[in-house]
Amino acid sequence: MFNSAMKKHFTLTIRTVFQSYGVLAFSPHPVPAAFVLLATFYYPMIGLMGLVGNLISNLVAKWMHANDEAWKAGIFGVSGILVGLALGKYADPSLRMWIFLIVGAGISGVASIMLANFLAKYDLPILSLPFMMVIWLLLLSLGITEESVFKHTAIPFLNKVDIALFEWLPYQLFEFIKMFGSILFQDNLLSGVLVIIAIALYSRLSLIYGLWGGFLGMLTYVFLHGSIDGFHGLNFVLISLGFGGFFIVGNRHGFSLVTLAIITVGLVDASMTTLLTPINLPPLVFAFNVVTILFLFPLKMLPQTVSPLRLIPIPLYLIKNPETNLKWYKRWSGQTTRQKTILTVPFMGEWSVLQGNNGEWTHKGVGKYAWDFVVRDVRGHQSKGFGAELSDYYAWELPVLSPAPGTIYSVENSVEDNHPQTANTERNWGNYVIINHGNGEFSELSHFKQGSIIVYPGQQVNRGDILGHCGNSGRSPVPHIHYQLQSSPGIGAPTIPATFAEVTINRDIHINEIPQKGDLVSAVTMDEISTWSLLGKETESWVFQTKIGWRKSTETLTFSTDEFGLPAIVSRSNHLWRIIDLPNFIIIRPDFKTFPSLLTSSVWIHIVGDRLVLPKYLADGFSWNSGRISRNESNWLIETEGRKIHLTDDGVIEKATIIEKPNIQFILKDRIVKKQ
Repeated sequence: MFNSAMKKHFTLTIRTVFQSYGVLAFSPHPVPAAFVLLATFYYPMIGLMGLVGNLISNLVAKWMHANDEAWKAGIFGVSGILVGLALGKYADPSLRMWIFLIVGAGISGVASIMLANFLAKYDLPILSLPFMMVIWLLLLSLGITEESVFKHTAIPFLNKVDIALFEWLPYQLFEFIKMFGSILFQDNLLSGVLVIIAIALYSRLSLIYGLWGGFLGMLTYVFLHGSIDGFHGLNFVLISLGFGGFFIVGNRHGFSLVTLAIITVGLVDASMTTLLTPINLPPLVFAFNVVTILFLFPLKMLPQTVSPLRLIPIPLYLIKNPETNLKWYKRWSGQTTRQKTILTVPFMGEWSVLQGNNGEWTHKGVGKYAWDFVVRDVRGHQSKGFGAELSDYYAWELPVLSPAPGTIYSVENSVEDNHPQTANTERNWGNYVIINHGNGEFSELSHFKQGSIIVYPGQQVNRGDILGHCGNSGRSPVPHIHYQLQSSPGIGAPTIPATFAEVTINRDIHINEIPQKGDLVSAVTMDEISTWSLLGKETESWVFQTKIGWRKSTETLTFSTDEFGLPAIVSRSNHLWRIIDLPNFIIIRPDFKTFPSLLTSSVWIHIVGDRLVLPKYLADGFSWNSGRISRNESNWLIETEGRKIHLTDDGVIEKATIIEKPNIQFILKDRIVKKQ
């Protein structure tokens, strides 16, 4: 048992150390990390020093109880790598240098933990700030020897190739490519090529921004210094990668900020070079760190709303590559609502929307996200006869239901009902019930009949429980149900945008819909022949034979839970899909970080898309607005969201295809059920 645990810890440490190289080039993935690691070994001894610094810094961070997810991401090893590489470039090789490396890498691990804890309050990255806190102290103590790097032996063949390319390529182009290797303190073209390949494999957008940063950086340097002599472009490359869709969304406003940041880096770097030259210290990545914090901090302090923001910072825990970050923003900003509560309509039978969101009478301002529901006959009338009595109205005394589970927060049950076509404007809400859903959201239902409410504060209610009966109390000229979802429990609290998770509108079933004025609305009812569910399969893994074009592989879906303990599906590389359980449907929705890319070829990502809606009850010929069900001899076929999903009778997905992309296949190969 001890050996097994040690082996697991060793494997995880090696993986984390490896991941740190990818983080260094803003390309945190094993494939780019391999190219960055190779780029440090042009001089094998310097590459080894970077590796040792990486390992020590990561181990110290783990020893200091670093956040586990952050540690696995490799961010605590970056400064250790840079300490090793910088000492290899600027200090004479000696036993003393190795002692300084070990101590300096350890200090950088401690500094990384300290900065991570401090900057987490502002959702800011630690960057290579720990490296800057340590390296100047080490270099001042050791002393800098000019051209120390040449005291290390390069790989002979690579050295010859580098010299040949230097003589063949235009000097400006050679310096441009070499600049990408300079982020590793490597002054050779081949390291630059490897870093460019690593960036290109991880993100095409990053490559474009990196090339732009290098080009504009060279122009800025020439403008400030008069020539390209002494050019070191590491800060230009790093700032363009950092702001090029990594820390902020890569749109036209982000591009403008990147351009400004590149020029600012040039100014800061030139100033620091002038300041540090008399004491024989290199500016290193000081400009990159200072400008990144300077530009990113105010963005993090802005409220995270969609409309007023043009520069959108990405939460650190969501960051992936620029393409994924852009897709996250489009999904996040395009959501109609961000509610946590799964809502169903608060009544039985078919009702009509008298007034919807942004209504013409009362749903204004902070109360604009609300609905008023009435009952109409086939002629569209709300009452029989002249509607002179409350009992003439079809909605009068009909039951009002809880739209979601929760705890009754407050009740008003004593307001008299109004005579038809009159209203009580002093007690607008009339008789009401407020339900606490336990997630920071509250349902408010108004205009109950006096004395009809049968629930009390503190009582637990389930979805569909009767709360009371429809009345005409408060500002209510005709019997109706007022419903709104709000952000606090007070009566008249600000409403929040909401959708009904599943609802029949004008006799068609819809998922996550906002009923509009005049819509005929009812709860979804399904006649079941067979039932199935993805819930309760936490002991199962499904192995699929997959195909995208000519590429074939296997992919395993494992049923697990997300960070909240809710049902989820996990695939390769820890991609995660949440299983959202509606009353009659199941929605599979990918985590924001689960997107396809050149380096993640998960077929299941393509199959699910932005979401996959599946019915929990199966009946041949049943349909809704985005899908239908049919039955053949051996299984069920669900056509939904442009996908075909084949289900076995016991609820296993045995095949999945995309209608418009027949070259993508997903076929069940094995089903593994672990014994509990």
